[in-house]
Amino acid sequence: MTTVRSYVAPYELTDRTKDMLVVPNIWGLTQQLGIFTTEAVSQETVTFEEITKTYGLLEDRIRGQRATLGKDHTRKMYSFFIPHFPHDDYITPRDVRGKVAFGSGTGIKNDNVETLAAVRARKLERIRMNHAATLEVARMHTIVTGTAYAPSGTVSYDWYTEFNKVRKVVDFETDVATTDMIAKVEEVIAYIQDNTGDGSGSGDIYGICSPEFFAAFIAHPTMKEAYKYYASGKQILRERLTASGLDYRFREFIFGGVTLIEYRGTDINGKRFVPVGEAYFLPQSQGGEFVTYFAPAEKFDLVNTMGLEAYVWEYADEKGEKITLESETNFLNVLRKPQLVVKATM
Repeated sequence: MTTVRSYVAPYELTDRTKDMLVVPNIWGLTQQLGIFTTEAVSQETVTFEEITKTYGLLEDRIRGQRATLGKDHTRKMYSFFIPHFPHDDYITPRDVRGKVAFGSGTGIKNDNVETLAAVRARKLERIRMNHAATLEVARMHTIVTGTAYAPSGTVSYDWYTEFNKVRKVVDFETDVATTDMIAKVEEVIAYIQDNTGDGSGSGDIYGICSPEFFAAFIAHPTMKEAYKYYASGKQILRERLTASGLDYRFREFIFGGVTLIEYRGTDINGKRFVPVGEAYFLPQSQGGEFVTYFAPAEKFDLVNTMGLEAYVWEYADEKGEKITLESETNFLNVLRKPQLVVKATM
């Protein structure tokens, strides 16, 4: 008598990508603020063209004289390899055998035993969160360092070098009581506006701050005076600042048209996203200033298709001893206008 396995046939690849992507990616500040726009590409490289628009002034001429001649815009092509981030997990009989369903109390009964479907759902959720956490770490790495995220060194791009730009640094001098914080914020805003080139960075400006920078900023005498005029439903001197729409790990202060947000996030190794005493000011991406490019997975069926944020498949081994959940994501965070990221120190 032939035994038919009910989970999945050996070596049969089942696409679980849609099941995984049902779980929304709300992990991390950059995702919630929409700092990066996303674009899908169909190859393992991203190629785009940059046009530098130049304009000239017209000169008066005597009628009949030769007119001034127009010049073409400067065009340049860029191409960058997109890193590959694979991640696998497994389901084994031990994950199901002798287990009660999560949240159903203790003691195994006929109606509360663990199921393969429930274990799979939890595994897919964890895989989704692992991919989301990696994306957030990568984005913050790119904002802070100005370089592509590839810890194993498969790619090495410094966006300031690639696009021939220089990082602006503003010392807020928070330890000096007479520092004019309004002037410091205006310096940041003016620099960002002057360097957009086409006005595409005219949206909201955020200051992603380390706890030390945020605390020193709101405690500065200039800020304490500003509290009197702060438009907020909170009693700011008695209640803790919290960021609208975000959880209580984030504090927010809106000043001079800039939203400063305290970010205490760390990676799994405890490394902080924002170094001690620093902040990074940047506009919300509206015209492709900061872009995350997603490439397709390494499967024949996906050749020349547009990339998704992440992929996952499952297949069982021939012995029926485990089910492999094979996932991957392929992305590159590009600061196409790195000059719009302003570093601030205390």
